Amino acid sequence: MYQEDIRLAIDVGSTKVCSVVVRHDNLGQPELLALNVMPCEAMTRGDLVDQTLASEVIRESVGEASQQCDLNFARGYVAIGGKHVRSFNAWGRASQLNFASGVTEQDVSNAVRNAAASSVENSDHLLYATPVRYRVDGETEFNTPPVGMHPDVLEVQAQLIVAGLDHYQAIYGAVEAADIEAIHGGSAIVAESEQMLTEYERDAGAVLVDIGGSDMEIAVYHQNRTVAVSSLPVGGFHFTNDIAISYDIPHENAEAVKLSAGTVTMSPTGQDVEIDPNALTGNERVVDVERSLSKISVSQLLRERMTDMARLLKHRINQAEALRGQEFFTLIFTGGGAKLDGFASAVKIAMGIRGNVEVRKPSGTKSLPESVSDPTMSAAMSVVLRALSLIEHDNHVVRKRKILSVQPVSIGGASKEKPRRRWRSFFRR
Repeated sequence: MYQEDIRLAIDVGSTKVCSVVVRHDNLGQPELLALNVMPCEAMTRGDLVDQTLASEVIRESVGEASQQCDLNFARGYVAIGGKHVRSFNAWGRASQLNFASGVTEQDVSNAVRNAAASSVENSDHLLYATPVRYRVDGETEFNTPPVGMHPDVLEVQAQLIVAGLDHYQAIYGAVEAADIEAIHGGSAIVAESEQMLTEYERDAGAVLVDIGGSDMEIAVYHQNRTVAVSSLPVGGFHFTNDIAISYDIPHENAEAVKLSAGTVTMSPTGQDVEIDPNALTGNERVVDVERSLSKISVSQLLRERMTDMARLLKHRINQAEALRGQEFFTLIFTGGGAKLDGFASAVKIAMGIRGNVEVRKPSGTKSLPESVSDPTMSAAMSVVLRALSLIEHDNHVVRKRKILSVQPVSIGGASKEKPRRRWRSFFRR
């Protein structure tokens, strides 16, 4: 029987909309009830350019997920990610300290709020705030909260993660126009970091990179806190675009080549074969081209793009003082753009990292099929699981239609007549 603790998360990405439904089972463990992914062309280079189209796709995606679990939804978590998200540090002061009780956690929270109130510009929307350093009486600094101390003045340095207000309102407006109340889901990359990185990794030093269609979002962790969040304007689209331009073939064919035969591995094994761009997918949008490509030449092209991405990423990581010049740290990739064969190993070599480098996918959720435990799903799964663990109770169901046992989740909705190829590309990107 369904418990009244069922959550919906909606991820509006640069190339897709993903809807995920989870709940707490009778043992208090997260259980996946439904998942749907739909292509969406409402974004261009990370900007929402067609809110009407986005709303239509969101409505259809949530509708398909609703059919899978036979529930209707009125609300859903929406997190923000991509190039419009950035982070910075600011100091805030707590006023009217109670000398008798000493510094309290509420004083720390008030100082963080004051830091945000004085530093977040009107053109930004606050997604996430957390304390990182503490100072008492203008002199002594601490890395841990000075709770219980009796200073005259408490100052707290907060890390603030913000999104551009226009982008935030556009995304939330698209969800609201789809008749779904948008609940603040915060920063998508923070949610991913908390779910995809272990506590040990975040403490010792780790970087999580979500490579989307048009950009890659980066979160740097050290001493179990975020020290930087930023993005770079390069993503999975650039691999596809390189193939399309270099071989003068339509973008649809180039995407098929990347998804079906793309690799950045250094090994020549199996690369002395010809690729027919017309035979790699059943998508009717792919047009006939009178040429074939060698797998080794495509691999070399993709490896050059990957090397350039790795160079940019290393430079950006070095801008975070906590990891500057370090060779030993954990580097984790998620997102569809990281799914090229041999990607993690090639990046590790290109960046000269001696720590662990890997591509991760969501795990640890009951009823999550292997076929959809995929890096592309990391953002949506992480947002809803973070909320499930931090918010004691929430219910996004507007009305129960039936009480049914949970059925195996399938990609793409309840109707078997809908072809799977419509979603297949997202799970191979």
